Amino acid sequence: MVNGRVLYLSRIKALACAAVVVLHTFFTAANYAAVPYQLRTMSAVRNCMMWAVPCFVMASGALLLNSKRILTPKKLFGKYFLRMVFALIVFSLLFSVFDAFTTAHYTPFETVKDTFSDIFLGTGWPHMWYIYLMMAIYLMLPFYKLICDHASASKIKYLLLLYTVFLSLIPFIETISGKKLPFYVCVFSIYPLYLFFGHALHTGIIKLPKNASGIMFLICTGITAMLTVYAMSVEKSSPETSRRMISFLSVYSFPVYAAASIGAFAYIRKTKNTPVPVLDTIAAELDTCSFGIYLLHMAVLKFIFAVIKFNPFEHGGTITIIGICIITLVISYVLTRLLKLVPFVKKLI
Repeated sequence: MVNGRVLYLSRIKALACAAVVVLHTFFTAANYAAVPYQLRTMSAVRNCMMWAVPCFVMASGALLLNSKRILTPKKLFGKYFLRMVFALIVFSLLFSVFDAFTTAHYTPFETVKDTFSDIFLGTGWPHMWYIYLMMAIYLMLPFYKLICDHASASKIKYLLLLYTVFLSLIPFIETISGKKLPFYVCVFSIYPLYLFFGHALHTGIIKLPKNASGIMFLICTGITAMLTVYAMSVEKSSPETSRRMISFLSVYSFPVYAAASIGAFAYIRKTKNTPVPVLDTIAAELDTCSFGIYLLHMAVLKFIFAVIKFNPFEHGGTITIIGICIITLVISYVLTRLLKLVPFVKKLI
């Protein structure tokens, strides 16, 4: 612990925060790609960052499923869940207002209507899906903690095995085969796997060697890049193959993404617990502001790409896109820090 934070978790969340910004920047920039190789590069970089959100969920599992952390109904609903509800309402409204003044030009009535639609139908900005995910995790958290507090290490491993097979491997087999298999468990989402894996790696129930974890991450990242380029290269000659590959490259249940996420988390888990000057200060700041950065960075990107319609391929290409990543991260951090000066908003982000 350093200043009340688990050092390696701050590092993971900081890196994941930056990776999410890179993911969305390259994904958005792909809309301006004029030639195939540009689109392939943008998509490959985007897919290579897909480990970020699973690592956020694993960090949540490491923290929230800790047996020493007492979870009362007041803390669950008055702090965790309510924070997500407020964030959903406030930022759905802010993003609707943003659209009203920039791209959509809504009337006040249409803005209110759009906000309600965004909240209750999920029609808002795409990255808001993460708030619904966290709401779902918080609602199930008492039962998840019950499992972790009382299950043996072997039972936790058995649970992870079940989740891996039924939530990752079987959906992958169904995608590449085009056949719906009849085998399932009564959980529809991949995210509990990441939540429990974070707990298992944090507590040492599962121990992975540092170097092996790093190599696993690098190999999975390389496989991701190659599969992305291949899927987009055969789009015309073999559209069905391309469609299936793009389908499994678009979901967090893809086994390669799961392995990459676990490798990244396990590697950083094994880093030295000695603070690194400057770098860990930056990591702590990004960790503190990670939720705010996640919420706000899409507004920065939308302003750059949709409002002023900046085409990065006409002004430097990939180098410019990397610069946009940095600018977006810095602006989102500064905005978050400023908003944290407001008493109510400070608790929200």
